[in-house]
Amino acid sequence: MPRKKTSLETTARRTPALRAAAAELAGTTTSARQLVARRDVQRSAPVAGKAATTALRQPVVGPSHDDAARRDALESALLQFVSPHTRVLVIGRDTSPLSRSLSSVGCRVSVVETRQDAPAGSVSFSDRVIVGDPETLDLAAALDGVQFDSVVVVQLLEHVRHPVRMLTTLRKHLTADGAVVAAVPNIMHGRIRIGFLTGKSPAELLAPDTTSPPSHWYDAAALQRTFERAGLVITRLERLTEAFTHGGAALEATVPPQFADALLQDPDAATRTFVVAAHVFPLTGRVLLEARVRELAESHERASQQMTQLADRGERLEARYVELKRAVDSAIGRLDRIGVDSVLQPSLAGAHQRLTSERVELAAISRDLKRLQYEQLILRVRTLVEATLPKGALALVVSRGDEQLLAFGQRKAWHFLRNEQGVYAGHHPADSASAIAALKRCRAAGAAYLVIPQVAFWWLDHYVAFREYLDRHGRLVVRDERTAVIYALQKAKRHR
Repeated sequence: MPRKKTSLETTARRTPALRAAAAELAGTTTSARQLVARRDVQRSAPVAGKAATTALRQPVVGPSHDDAARRDALESALLQFVSPHTRVLVIGRDTSPLSRSLSSVGCRVSVVETRQDAPAGSVSFSDRVIVGDPETLDLAAALDGVQFDSVVVVQLLEHVRHPVRMLTTLRKHLTADGAVVAAVPNIMHGRIRIGFLTGKSPAELLAPDTTSPPSHWYDAAALQRTFERAGLVITRLERLTEAFTHGGAALEATVPPQFADALLQDPDAATRTFVVAAHVFPLTGRVLLEARVRELAESHERASQQMTQLADRGERLEARYVELKRAVDSAIGRLDRIGVDSVLQPSLAGAHQRLTSERVELAAISRDLKRLQYEQLILRVRTLVEATLPKGALALVVSRGDEQLLAFGQRKAWHFLRNEQGVYAGHHPADSASAIAALKRCRAAGAAYLVIPQVAFWWLDHYVAFREYLDRHGRLVVRDERTAVIYALQKAKRHR
């Protein structure tokens, strides 16, 4: 019986809660990603966080890949979605290479292989290897009810008859924080769209060399709907990109120029494969935290690029300012020797005006750079505190009255120093004795931690006795030279 092909436009009614979660989670601006992309993986925004959109970062169109390089790139991307030393189920076609790589990083791997002629070598690096059709297998019995930290799906969702039912089944084998990780080809890739114009079928374009053509085709929206119908929320999406031509011919010679321009501007046209991670709805706190960390990492990377650009521009302007100042000083010296000529005076005034303008612009760039650096510091401090301090903890922050440095989610924070009204005291301690006395009062009022951001590290050098008091009576929790020092105000209890 031929398999039924599913339209990209097919959708199902979602529950209001899941629809709301998808809308909220799908739109954080980015990628958490881990900070550095491997090979040709173009990172996108993590899709978890507040007030998010599904817009993804514009991919870079790289050179075309042969099959071996394409498989290596896909395997590299999948490995970044799976934590080492965890329990993993790999399910799909040609699972042996990926299973071997996962095993090499300490994962305990189980395999469900759809190919009847699966390599026997899989047994040597997997806990178990099951060969068969996953839609007809009793997976619960075959896997002995084991739950996995990750279920990695390769060459499966586009081939099974009922992808939503398949995902629903796999969801039952996840731990509470577990994820389904899937690699799915993109029907909207430029080469496939150009193929449509020449009369080729999607099956021929997606899998020209296989006897098992795809039954389902996905773009980004269809992929998201499929996971949502299975009760899963995509929390991370990355794109594997690949350049596209048509039969070796230049793109402009194959299609109308307007169509070629539209393709080159469309991120979907350069995306050959989507790699996604999806978690069970409702999301656990740990999953939300990991998504938030990825979002902050993406934000930090973008801001770092902006700061680098500003610093480069500032250096160029500084060099130009020095050059202009040298020229003006030289002109003034000559004029002092020969006397100010009425013809030369306007030229001198113009040079001085240009010099002043360059200096003003340089000062503005310097201010922007310092502001961006401080904003990034706030994000890093916030992430460090939320990752280190327990929920509900009360921390003191050397803040100079900046309320942004007190926003720690489910942790409370006070300014240090603070006055009797509970607001920033408006000044630094007069000496170490004053700082120690203020710390003791706050600790008696319930404060358990002291956070010293990087911009206040000078405290530890200036208030020497205060630092020694912290070392003797407190406990260093974490020291990040780029971010903050955090002390616990009580030493850890010793167990006898």
